Amino acid sequence: MSNLQDRTDQRYEELLRDGISAAKTGQHYVALRLLNRALLMNPNDVRPYIWLSATTEDPQEQRGYLEKAVILDPGNVAARRGLAVLNGKIKGDRILAEGEQVNPRHPAEPQEVEAQTFLCPQCGGRMTFDIQHSQLACEYCGHQQEVHSETDDGPIADLAEQVLEFVMPTSSGHRWAEGQQRLSCELCGAVTILPPEEKSTQCPYCGSNQLIAATEVNEIIDPQVIAVMKLDRKQAAMQVRKWLGSGWFAPDDLLETSYHLSLHPGYYSCWTYDGTIEVRWNCEINVGSGRYTRWEPRSGVETRFFDDVLVPGVQSIQPRELENVGPFDLKAVQAFEPEYLAGWPTLIYNRSLSDASLLARESVTRRIRNQLYHLIEPGKEKRRLRTGTGSWSGMTFKHILLPLWVGNYRYGGKAYRLLINGQTGKVAGEKPRDRVKIILIWIIAAMAMVLVIWLIVWLWQTYGSSFF
Repeated sequence: MSNLQDRTDQRYEELLRDGISAAKTGQHYVALRLLNRALLMNPNDVRPYIWLSATTEDPQEQRGYLEKAVILDPGNVAARRGLAVLNGKIKGDRILAEGEQVNPRHPAEPQEVEAQTFLCPQCGGRMTFDIQHSQLACEYCGHQQEVHSETDDGPIADLAEQVLEFVMPTSSGHRWAEGQQRLSCELCGAVTILPPEEKSTQCPYCGSNQLIAATEVNEIIDPQVIAVMKLDRKQAAMQVRKWLGSGWFAPDDLLETSYHLSLHPGYYSCWTYDGTIEVRWNCEINVGSGRYTRWEPRSGVETRFFDDVLVPGVQSIQPRELENVGPFDLKAVQAFEPEYLAGWPTLIYNRSLSDASLLARESVTRRIRNQLYHLIEPGKEKRRLRTGTGSWSGMTFKHILLPLWVGNYRYGGKAYRLLINGQTGKVAGEKPRDRVKIILIWIIAAMAMVLVIWLIVWLWQTYGSSFF
């Protein structure tokens, strides 16, 4: 009986293999015949349905095959991706062929770009997004204009999630802003060369606020949400002064003598990732008690859900810096609208979705491995703990713009950098240390240690071992 089943399974796999080969080479009639014969032998396998969708140009027939595949396996990425293309959620011409890579373009000449200028409809003056009143305001006549966002705070953070497997195989998942930009101001005509990451800026000649639209932006992923800036320049400077004046190891004159402090606001592209990971592990557990202990093998799977793992999309911001200045309230976001950027510099990402997803996976894996020793049979001694690479599922992502103030200052002839969380006002960064205070702490610690040793010796000599 088993030999007959083996021969049946072998015949099925041969039909499936030949049918897939025919579909890949464009022999649609042959593929249709072979794959349907395979389905008669095993109607519960999703693979024939997926490849049958490649044998026809009729969208309705393609959708029928793929829907049957999804019914059999709701988590099948290939079938869900095919349906997403048919439903217009993914552009088919951007899907990369198997083995194809997206290489950096290194454009030699700046590309011509257009700009959306934010002008007052009443006086033609410059419009800026006012963070205090959450609306556009004219700097000249005071005219105010609301920003129409599709959704309110809260649910948009979840609604904006996109399926990672849908975007990763497309060129958009591997692109980033690469080319310099040549912008001609539509108000004064001045020509400015901008770095590739800059998405919004001010004309250095007439001061108009402009949102940049480049052709290569069509190849990258638009922001879905934005965490609106809450701190103006005065508030940011106040937070920095508090930070410079705090800390026992900081020089006493740091606040007074730090000079050339400069603060630059901006929105910075970041990625967030959600999903599930299963980590297989094995180790040895010390069981028993007293002299009757032994090491026994154990193995299992640890499943963890992760939410909003944050990765900076701009490479000038390091992951550790973002972590130090956090946390950010990633649920208190708005659906992205260009008006939020009026008057606020914005840097689009130069770390692609695919590269950022690797950093997110590394972060999640490292966190779980650090916790695993205490999660497995708590309280018992373990050794030779090993883990696999992890199995990922249900991964989604968001492209979010986060508000930051980036500052630089000098002290003692050395430059230091700091970041300010534009939501909370938290400051983090580099700060000089007072060497005299550090040496003093070491001297006090050494004296305390000597005193403790002297006290132990004196007690021993005076009372002997009976005291201890």
